[in-house]
Amino acid sequence: MISSSIIKKSILSISILLIASTVAFSQHYSNNEYRRLSLSVSGGASLGDMNQGNYFMSSNFSVNTKDTPAFGLGVQYALTPAWSLELGYRHTQVKGRAIPFTSSVNLFTLKNFVNLNQLLFVNRISNRVNPFLTAGIGYDVVNYDGPDAAYDLHNASYNAGAGVAYRLTNTVDLFSQYEYHIGSNSIDNDDEGFGTDLINTLTFGVRINFGKKDAKLASWRDVPVDISPSEYDRFMTQSNLISNLEQRVEQVEKRDTDNEKLLTELKNEKEAEIDSLKNHISRLNERLSNLKMAFSELQDKIINGVEVDTATGLTESLPRGHYVQIFATQNLDIARDMREHTLQQLNGVIEQAEEKIFIIHRKEFYEVMIGLFKEFSHASDVQEVLKPIHEDAYVISFPRPLSLKADFEGLEVINTNKAEITVFNN
Repeated sequence: MISSSIIKKSILSISILLIASTVAFSQHYSNNEYRRLSLSVSGGASLGDMNQGNYFMSSNFSVNTKDTPAFGLGVQYALTPAWSLELGYRHTQVKGRAIPFTSSVNLFTLKNFVNLNQLLFVNRISNRVNPFLTAGIGYDVVNYDGPDAAYDLHNASYNAGAGVAYRLTNTVDLFSQYEYHIGSNSIDNDDEGFGTDLINTLTFGVRINFGKKDAKLASWRDVPVDISPSEYDRFMTQSNLISNLEQRVEQVEKRDTDNEKLLTELKNEKEAEIDSLKNHISRLNERLSNLKMAFSELQDKIINGVEVDTATGLTESLPRGHYVQIFATQNLDIARDMREHTLQQLNGVIEQAEEKIFIIHRKEFYEVMIGLFKEFSHASDVQEVLKPIHEDAYVISFPRPLSLKADFEGLEVINTNKAEITVFNN
């Protein structure tokens, strides 16, 4: 027969091993979405020593004892799906058959629960059944009351057992458990025999699991899925594709961010340019308004006398007098565009403007002019008014000096019987 000291050492070693294992593995599962805390209530019987020497199911004492009720409470915490720790309390009695004594026993325990559905993959067969083993240590408080003595007893103890749990819901489990309790050899006031008193109990209970509504207790974790090498390769290929897609998405998002940033910068720049352009247009409109006002005061100084081809805007003869040249080009179409633009600007300001704004052709140049002015000072006044929009405008007088006749060949100056020296004003 195995001695009680060997049994105690074995249970203690297993308990230490399980506690170390749970601590080592608990960190790995600390962030998983499982229920971990549970409360259990159980009831059953402490089996009596019916026939001394038969210890498998019955308790073991130095005297024969009766079956007695037992009930208990426990608070359990799942450190990993395979291992849990439980702090428990159980109350039972030991009553003699031949000797009328009663020992009231209060058991305080710390147990390791080993969930075989996780270690042996029982959950491959059923995800509602969990066989389990227990091993732990405890502290016993015993009150003996017999015909020959009465005393209180405090003693360390060991426990080991096995059971099965059934999951009704994520919140409620049912369980049944058979447990050996090895404690003092004086519970029956007789220290002969096996070397320790053995209280064996059979209990049934309910466990309430606390946690999120859709979460399971960690011990009911689903079984890991086995995959073949080809499935693994396919999975890794898909994983690599997903990783590549994520990188591309990040690149696209970064490119979009950069484009949005560039677009914002361009928008700000364009808004600044638009604001500047608006300010410039405003200043031009202001200058144009001033120009029109000035022309309205000077327009009576511009007299008719130039015959202009209304279709081309050209003239081939100029009366004697003074003119303001505002533009010169070698392209007739460009000269016509400038004349039309000037007509639009001065529309309503100069009466009969089409006869007072015209083009002359000399050599390879087409020159846009305003005139005729009888007085040089009048032409100078108009030139000053035009400076904001025609910086290169100047006054020219006809007829020209004879030394410049070659430059104006083909241009007829009316009343040329008197030579006149022209003064240029820039």
